Amino acid sequence: MNEMQSKLNTYYKGASIKSVKGVTDREGYYDYEKMFDSFCCPNKDACREACKLDYERKHSSGDGDTKFLFSPRTEESEGAIVSPYYSEKKYKGHRIPRIVVVSLSASEPMEKKQEGKSFSLPRKSHWRGTTTTVRSLLDPFIELKPAEDEKSLGIIEELFFHVRTAKCFSNADGKGQEPAQLYKNCGGYLGEEVSILEPDVVVTQGGAAHDKSKKYVFEKNAERTPKREVEGIADADSIARIVHLKEDNRRVYWLRSYFPGSRAYTKFYSPDHAGLEVDSERGIAGAKRENLVRYGRDIKKFMDEEGR
Repeated sequence: MNEMQSKLNTYYKGASIKSVKGVTDREGYYDYEKMFDSFCCPNKDACREACKLDYERKHSSGDGDTKFLFSPRTEESEGAIVSPYYSEKKYKGHRIPRIVVVSLSASEPMEKKQEGKSFSLPRKSHWRGTTTTVRSLLDPFIELKPAEDEKSLGIIEELFFHVRTAKCFSNADGKGQEPAQLYKNCGGYLGEEVSILEPDVVVTQGGAAHDKSKKYVFEKNAERTPKREVEGIADADSIARIVHLKEDNRRVYWLRSYFPGSRAYTKFYSPDHAGLEVDSERGIAGAKRENLVRYGRDIKKFMDEEGR
């Protein structure tokens, strides 16, 4: 275990937000009640109640046959491991930036992965968009072949760290957005969590990730910092800034991105807006996008400026 992972684990444990072990029933589905009981967060009851009330309000007509679900992050969730590539900032002898992606809520742990299950990712999934973003930003640093199977996708997942604004999942909204109470209760954990990871780049995805990062992760008035001038990107369209972390004053490259799946994100990824696809993965894992590659080149310039 590397030092960064050890610090992160110690922080999660001390803050009582350590992920729980996945507990399944005889059919292989997760037992949400047992996992909830093992979670130590002091806000868990308030968060679950807020999610349940929101769920009941939205399903008051009785339509649909879905059952309310609530679960803390499980040990099997993606983004919980600090890989040697990330901590050492190196892959196959080439330097890479430390990229932290801050998104919304924990992913839904529906069931254990089945052996022999065929590899696939939904064309418009959050994770597909996230790996696409990372692949594109890293393109000026290293060559990553298209992710054609779980092994090649796993390499991409080890090159960055994924942070969730809300540490639990519920199906209250059904669109990836949790009730505001979750983001409010969990936002305060982000500052130290991100600081421990010593990022060079922070990518925030979606409104809650932006807002809580502005409040807890970045220096005051970070959003008022001038936009970064990026070659090939119109100044008015730029989503990049250089800001300081609140915890340790570290300078980072902040990319205020869209939440994958949103209409704005789709436009950002369209050929007209983002340039032609490069190395298309035929819907499996996500192609590099030229606009994001441009930001990657600027990140490389930023790294040179910082002497990192």
